[in-house]
Amino acid sequence: MINITNINKFSDHRGSLFPLNFKDIPFEVKRLFLIKDVPKNCIRGNHAHYVTEQYLICTKGEIEVSLHDGKSEEICKLIPMQCVYVKNLIWDYQKFNTGDDELLVLASTEYNEKDYIHDFEQFLNLVS
Repeated sequence: MINITNINKFSDHRGSLFPLNFKDIPFEVKRLFLIKDVPKNCIRGNHAHYVTEQYLICTKGEIEVSLHDGKSEEICKLIPMQCVYVKNLIWDYQKFNTGDDELLVLASTEYNEKDYIHDFEQFLNLVS
């Protein structure tokens, strides 16, 4: 379920470049957002999506990501320029470990509140 990907790094005296080709993302990107200024050890997410797929990219700090498919949970820690793919109908949360973390999210859909599943028991019933 969890497959951490490292974004390639190209560095020289001018700095570092981290390219991400959209063809390498397993969906067409429709939306992008950045999460930052999250207090240390605070949890974000804690929901699933009916349709939306996401690509979570840690750009700063250390972010713990939990993915639950309804049967089992897997947890990983992302460090800068590591990313993980989150399919639809996966319950996920992100724990921001340092207080200076940043998470860039690429999403397969535009925002739609009706796409969110906020109740874990409802999620479990749906995927079982």
